[in-house]
Amino acid sequence: MTVTEICPVTAKKCRVILEDGTEFVLYKSELSRYGICQGEALVPENLQKILEEVLPLRARKYAMNLLLKKDRTEKELTEKLRRAGYPAQAAQNAVDYVKSFGYIDDERYAAHFLEMGSGKESLKSLSWKLAGKGVSQEIIEKVKETFQESIDSEEVIRNLVERRLGGRKLTDEKSLRNMAAYLGRRGFSGEEIWHVLKKYRQEE
Repeated sequence: MTVTEICPVTAKKCRVILEDGTEFVLYKSELSRYGICQGEALVPENLQKILEEVLPLRARKYAMNLLLKKDRTEKELTEKLRRAGYPAQAAQNAVDYVKSFGYIDDERYAAHFLEMGSGKESLKSLSWKLAGKGVSQEIIEKVKETFQESIDSEEVIRNLVERRLGGRKLTDEKSLRNMAAYLGRRGFSGEEIWHVLKKYRQEE
Protein backbone atom coordinates (compact mmCIF):
# COMPACT_ATOMS: atom_id res chain seq x y z
CA MET A 1 0.00 0.00 0.00
CA THR A 2 1.57 3.28 -1.15
CA VAL A 3 1.75 6.32 1.11
CA THR A 4 0.42 9.17 -1.01
CA GLU A 5 0.77 12.01 1.51
CA ILE A 6 2.15 12.86 4.94
CA CYS A 7 0.77 16.07 6.48
CA PRO A 8 1.93 17.67 9.75
CA VAL A 9 -0.88 17.91 12.31
CA THR A 10 1.06 19.21 15.30
CA ALA A 11 4.73 19.60 16.14
CA LYS A 12 4.81 15.91 17.08
CA LYS A 13 2.12 14.29 14.91
CA CYS A 14 1.46 13.70 11.22
CA ARG A 15 -1.51 12.51 9.21
CA VAL A 16 -0.69 9.62 6.91
CA ILE A 17 -2.83 9.14 3.80
CA LEU A 18 -2.69 5.90 1.82
CA GLU A 19 -3.60 5.34 -1.81
CA ASP A 20 -6.90 3.64 -0.91
CA GLY A 21 -8.02 6.70 1.09
CA THR A 22 -7.17 5.28 4.52
CA GLU A 23 -6.00 8.00 6.90
CA PHE A 24 -4.51 7.88 10.38
CA VAL A 25 -2.41 10.02 12.67
CA LEU A 26 0.93 8.88 14.10
CA TYR A 27 3.74 10.45 16.05
CA LYS A 28 6.64 11.60 13.87
CA SER A 29 8.93 9.16 15.65
CA GLU A 30 6.67 6.32 14.48
CA LEU A 31 7.05 7.22 10.83
CA SER A 32 10.64 5.99 10.80
CA ARG A 33 9.82 3.09 13.14
CA TYR A 34 7.30 1.69 10.66
CA GLY A 35 9.17 2.78 7.53
CA ILE A 36 6.57 5.31 6.40
CA CYS A 37 7.76 7.57 3.59
CA GLN A 38 5.69 9.60 1.16
CA GLY A 39 5.52 7.99 -2.26
CA GLU A 40 6.75 4.63 -1.01
CA ALA A 41 4.92 1.39 -0.22
CA LEU A 42 4.16 0.61 3.42
CA VAL A 43 5.13 -2.90 4.47
CA PRO A 44 1.87 -4.90 4.92
CA GLU A 45 2.95 -6.25 8.31
CA ASN A 46 3.58 -2.73 9.58
CA LEU A 47 0.25 -1.49 8.25
CA GLN A 48 -1.52 -4.38 9.95
CA LYS A 49 0.20 -3.64 13.25
CA ILE A 50 -0.74 0.06 13.02
CA LEU A 51 -4.39 -0.58 12.14
CA GLU A 52 -5.03 -3.57 14.42
CA GLU A 53 -2.83 -2.87 17.43
CA VAL A 54 -1.39 0.64 17.72
CA LEU A 55 -4.40 2.73 16.76
CA PRO A 56 -7.15 0.70 18.51
CA LEU A 57 -5.23 0.75 21.81
CA ARG A 58 -4.51 4.46 21.48
CA ALA A 59 -8.14 5.18 20.55
CA ARG A 60 -9.36 3.38 23.67
CA LYS A 61 -7.12 5.47 25.89
CA TYR A 62 -8.20 8.65 24.15
CA ALA A 63 -11.88 7.72 24.50
CA MET A 64 -11.43 7.10 28.22
CA ASN A 65 -9.74 10.48 28.67
CA LEU A 66 -12.55 12.21 26.80
CA LEU A 67 -15.16 10.60 29.04
CA LEU A 68 -13.28 11.62 32.17
CA LYS A 69 -13.82 15.25 31.13
CA LYS A 70 -17.53 14.99 30.28
CA ASP A 71 -20.26 12.51 29.47
CA ARG A 72 -20.97 12.05 25.76
CA THR A 73 -23.36 10.18 23.50
CA GLU A 74 -22.11 7.36 21.32
CA LYS A 75 -22.30 9.60 18.25
CA GLU A 76 -20.43 12.46 19.94
CA LEU A 77 -17.63 10.15 21.08
CA THR A 78 -17.33 8.54 17.65
CA GLU A 79 -17.15 11.93 15.93
CA LYS A 80 -14.55 13.15 18.42
CA LEU A 81 -12.37 10.10 17.74
CA ARG A 82 -12.72 10.50 13.97
CA ARG A 83 -11.78 14.18 14.15
CA ALA A 84 -8.70 13.18 16.17
CA GLY A 85 -7.54 11.13 13.20
CA TYR A 86 -8.58 7.60 14.14
CA PRO A 87 -9.86 5.43 11.28
CA ALA A 88 -13.48 4.29 11.46
CA GLN A 89 -12.54 0.79 12.58
CA ALA A 90 -10.32 2.00 15.45
CA ALA A 91 -12.94 4.54 16.52
CA GLN A 92 -15.68 1.91 16.57
CA ASN A 93 -13.43 -0.47 18.48
CA ALA A 94 -12.87 2.20 21.14
CA VAL A 95 -16.58 3.01 21.37
CA ASP A 96 -17.47 -0.66 21.75
CA TYR A 97 -14.81 -1.01 24.44
CA VAL A 98 -16.03 1.84 26.67
CA LYS A 99 -19.62 0.87 25.98
CA SER A 100 -18.97 -2.66 27.28
CA PHE A 101 -18.01 -1.16 30.65
CA GLY A 102 -21.02 1.16 30.74
CA TYR A 103 -18.93 4.30 30.34
CA ILE A 104 -21.28 5.50 27.60
CA ASP A 105 -25.01 4.87 27.69
CA ASP A 106 -27.29 6.99 25.51
CA GLU A 107 -30.34 6.25 27.65
CA ARG A 108 -28.60 7.37 30.82
CA TYR A 109 -27.26 10.42 29.01
CA ALA A 110 -30.73 11.34 27.73
CA ALA A 111 -32.32 10.99 31.18
CA HIS A 112 -29.70 13.25 32.75
CA PHE A 113 -29.98 15.74 29.88
CA LEU A 114 -33.76 16.03 30.31
CA GLU A 115 -33.46 16.25 34.07
CA MET A 116 -30.95 19.11 33.89
CA GLY A 117 -32.74 21.01 31.13
CA SER A 118 -36.41 20.49 31.96
CA GLY A 119 -36.60 23.70 33.99
CA LYS A 120 -35.15 25.79 31.18
CA GLU A 121 -36.71 24.47 27.97
CA SER A 122 -39.62 22.42 26.73
CA LEU A 123 -39.33 18.65 26.37
CA LYS A 124 -39.79 19.14 22.63
CA SER A 125 -36.75 21.44 22.42
CA LEU A 126 -34.64 19.12 24.58
CA SER A 127 -35.70 16.15 22.44
CA TRP A 128 -34.53 17.96 19.29
CA LYS A 129 -31.15 18.55 20.90
CA LEU A 130 -30.83 14.92 21.94
CA ALA A 131 -31.63 13.83 18.39
CA GLY A 132 -28.88 16.17 17.18
CA LYS A 133 -26.49 14.43 19.55
CA GLY A 134 -27.29 11.11 17.91
CA VAL A 135 -29.67 9.67 20.50
CA SER A 136 -32.21 7.39 18.82
CA GLN A 137 -35.88 8.40 18.70
CA GLU A 138 -36.75 5.18 20.51
CA ILE A 139 -34.56 6.12 23.49
CA ILE A 140 -35.80 9.73 23.48
CA GLU A 141 -39.45 8.64 23.60
CA LYS A 142 -38.74 6.08 26.31
CA VAL A 143 -36.99 8.63 28.53
CA LYS A 144 -39.58 11.34 27.85
CA GLU A 145 -42.32 9.11 29.22
CA THR A 146 -40.74 9.23 32.67
CA PHE A 147 -40.64 13.04 32.61
CA GLN A 148 -43.89 14.07 30.97
CA GLU A 149 -46.07 13.25 33.96
CA SER A 150 -43.78 14.96 36.48
CA ILE A 151 -43.16 18.19 34.55
CA ASP A 152 -45.68 21.00 34.72
CA SER A 153 -45.13 23.06 31.55
CA GLU A 154 -47.13 25.96 32.94
CA GLU A 155 -44.94 26.13 36.02
CA VAL A 156 -41.76 25.92 33.93
CA ILE A 157 -42.93 28.76 31.66
CA ARG A 158 -43.93 30.90 34.62
CA ASN A 159 -40.54 30.39 36.26
CA LEU A 160 -38.79 31.34 33.03
CA VAL A 161 -40.92 34.48 32.74
CA GLU A 162 -40.17 35.57 36.31
CA ARG A 163 -36.48 34.83 35.95
CA ARG A 164 -36.22 36.83 32.72
CA LEU A 165 -38.21 39.76 34.07
CA GLY A 166 -36.15 39.93 37.26
CA GLY A 167 -38.84 41.81 39.16
CA ARG A 168 -39.95 43.96 36.22
CA LYS A 169 -43.47 43.78 34.78
CA LEU A 170 -44.91 42.99 31.38
CA THR A 171 -46.02 46.55 30.91
CA ASP A 172 -46.71 46.77 27.17
CA GLU A 173 -47.39 44.77 24.03
CA LYS A 174 -43.77 44.95 22.87
CA SER A 175 -42.41 43.38 26.05
CA LEU A 176 -45.19 40.78 25.86
CA ARG A 177 -44.28 39.84 22.28
CA ASN A 178 -40.58 39.70 23.15
CA MET A 179 -41.33 37.38 26.04
CA ALA A 180 -43.49 35.15 23.82
CA ALA A 181 -40.67 34.95 21.25
CA TYR A 182 -38.17 34.09 23.99
CA LEU A 183 -40.38 31.23 25.21
CA GLY A 184 -41.05 30.07 21.66
CA ARG A 185 -37.31 29.68 21.07
CA ARG A 186 -37.30 27.25 23.97
CA GLY A 187 -39.77 25.00 22.22
CA PHE A 188 -43.02 25.82 24.00
CA SER A 189 -46.17 25.95 21.89
CA GLY A 190 -48.02 29.20 21.27
CA GLU A 191 -51.02 27.87 23.14
CA GLU A 192 -48.92 27.09 26.25
CA ILE A 193 -47.12 30.44 26.10
CA TRP A 194 -50.19 32.68 25.71
CA HIS A 195 -52.13 30.73 28.31
CA VAL A 196 -49.45 31.51 30.90
CA LEU A 197 -48.78 35.09 29.76
CA LYS A 198 -52.47 35.92 29.81
CA LYS A 199 -52.79 34.68 33.40
CA TYR A 200 -49.57 36.45 34.33
CA ARG A 201 -50.85 39.78 33.00
CA GLN A 202 -54.16 39.34 34.82
CA GLU A 203 -52.34 38.70 38.09
CA GLU A 204 -50.19 41.77 37.61
